[in-house]
Amino acid sequence: MKKFLPDKNAASFTKLAIAFIAAVLIFAIRLFVPDYTKISAIILLILTAVLDFIYIPLYFRSLNYETDGRCITKNCGVIFHTSKTAEFSAVRYITSATTPFSQHTGLNFAVLFMYGGRLTLMFLSKKDMQEIVDLGAERAEI
Repeated sequence: MKKFLPDKNAASFTKLAIAFIAAVLIFAIRLFVPDYTKISAIILLILTAVLDFIYIPLYFRSLNYETDGRCITKNCGVIFHTSKTAEFSAVRYITSATTPFSQHTGLNFAVLFMYGGRLTLMFLSKKDMQEIVDLGAERAEI
């Protein structure tokens, strides 16, 4: 049983991206809606703080992937913990996506498509993502 954890850089990059989006929204609200600048800025700052300091660390702490070579299981959740399992023999095709500088951002994704659904594997290191894709391609009936 092999266990894959999300990339450590992905949590930091996600927190940074949320803070940047909040700053852009505050600037846009200040530019276009001057009457509600302070209230909306406070609401966005509180939302950003909750996401950055509570939700994202809890989500990344609970996210993991386990494989035994025959199937893969995704475990995640903050309030409700969910577990999704897919057999590699049921996979019809696999899509993998990497971002520029993915070794620094940790934004690598693999999506396993099968009849009746799909399993999205997020925030993997590039090496782990490639290992899962190779295992899926080897075991799947593609």
